[in-house]
Amino acid sequence: MIQRNISRVTPEEVQQAAEYQAAILADVAGRRGTLHGRIKPLSPQMKVAGPAITVEVRPGDNLAIHAALAIAQPGDVIVVDGKGDLSCALLGEIMATQAEASGIAGIIIDGARCRYATSSHIRCLLRIELVAPPN
Repeated sequence: MIQRNISRVTPEEVQQAAEYQAAILADVAGRRGTLHGRIKPLSPQMKVAGPAITVEVRPGDNLAIHAALAIAQPGDVIVVDGKGDLSCALLGEIMATQAEASGIAGIIIDGARCRYATSSHIRCLLRIELVAPPN
């Protein structure tokens, strides 16, 4: 099911939340809405904060990620629960380019991502966080 009407937090709330680690915010929220601890940024300098567009996918199926990219607004963070599956990339160069052009603040994936989504999008990675378990 695709939820198109998303209630977003204010820019002030995003700015305030950005001052804290995700683990602290998760604790305050009753440890709900978190992904597995194996998720780490591709670079230690990568940080992202914004209203979350959450996506749950089956292994190898990125259709819901395309839908999230279509409804996301500038500053949103797309959070994908890919169940940690590494058998097939869920995000690649074309989707990373679309996210960058749309002003997406970040993409967090618990799953595989195409190597080209990082190596050929250096500018994109300064603004878009692509994370996955180590290969």
